[in-house]
Amino acid sequence: MNLAIVGLALSGKTTAFNALTRGHAPVGTFGGEAEIHLGSTKIPDERLDKLSAFYETKSVVYADINYTDIPGALAYRGGGRGEGPGPQAQAALDRCDALVHVVRAFRNAAVPHPEGSVDAARDIDAMNLELVFADLGIVERRLERLDTVVRSARPGDREAGEREMVLLKRVKEGLEKEKPLHAQGLPADELRQLANYNLLTTKPVLVVLNIDEEDIPRAQELEEQCRSKLSTSHAIVVALCGRLEMELNDLSAEEAAEFRADLGIGDAALARVARLCFELLGLSTFYTGSEVECRAWPIEKDTSAAKAAGEIHSDLERGFIRAEVIHLSELLACGSQAEAKRRGLLRGEGKSYPVKDGDVLHILFNV
Repeated sequence: MNLAIVGLALSGKTTAFNALTRGHAPVGTFGGEAEIHLGSTKIPDERLDKLSAFYETKSVVYADINYTDIPGALAYRGGGRGEGPGPQAQAALDRCDALVHVVRAFRNAAVPHPEGSVDAARDIDAMNLELVFADLGIVERRLERLDTVVRSARPGDREAGEREMVLLKRVKEGLEKEKPLHAQGLPADELRQLANYNLLTTKPVLVVLNIDEEDIPRAQELEEQCRSKLSTSHAIVVALCGRLEMELNDLSAEEAAEFRADLGIGDAALARVARLCFELLGLSTFYTGSEVECRAWPIEKDTSAAKAAGEIHSDLERGFIRAEVIHLSELLACGSQAEAKRRGLLRGEGKSYPVKDGDVLHILFNV
């Protein structure tokens, strides 16, 4: 899973990046604004821990999330809107599955807000506008290239280009009215046509309210307030204190858990954000297990058994015979794989079986 972290200046974006990756990128008044930061974190998974204990396995492989802290403005526009991301940042934006938008909700007189006041709803709207302008720049440049290609093409080769131009012009009109792609009511087939452009306003967004430590008891209230002001269901909201979460990463797991319990925080930010991103992207997890290795595999919900096998290795999908399937909870309740077979809970499923969250799979295939 690839996530791009975006945010306006002085939102605490790089602090949130460090909190989510256990990283140590430099932070401060202008920390993180001039350079890109890359980080990866393993997703905590209690179910995988239980599966590895069940098999007494030698190796445990957690699913991971790759984060890119995107510096600077996103939009390729004039009028002080910035020159857009550099090539490395643009590549990260192109390949990201979702955006993590860090929004300033903390007060700090030593770091004054560029707009003079803290207003999360205003800043969310400002970033949404940046995303719209970034997409508009991409669409405008594609239209310019298409115009040249279509005019020079043979009559029989023009039709596809002309159809694409019609769609892009319609999309451009919406973007010029500051309407993101996800709000333009495009049918699924047109969204598929646009998929290769990696337009940012088609991507789901996790809004991270970066709050003060003293506001932690009000986190849920602040989340609800923010949700009520969003004009779209395209986003999920979570509140966390980036500075505190970053500092807790330097403690032992036991000490950090004790601090979180005292403050009523619950899970670490990286675990909460991972769960919400799974929800945002419609993902679930299946598992493979043996005495050699236990592993978590994120997939889209209800992915077929054959395609799930392909996540493990392409050869397994090509030579798929069947999948032996049991839900993790059933396997653990049986106490052993032999007992699961005796009870008839370990079943064979074909290629089209929709893999469920928590399923443990063993793939049988032809070499």
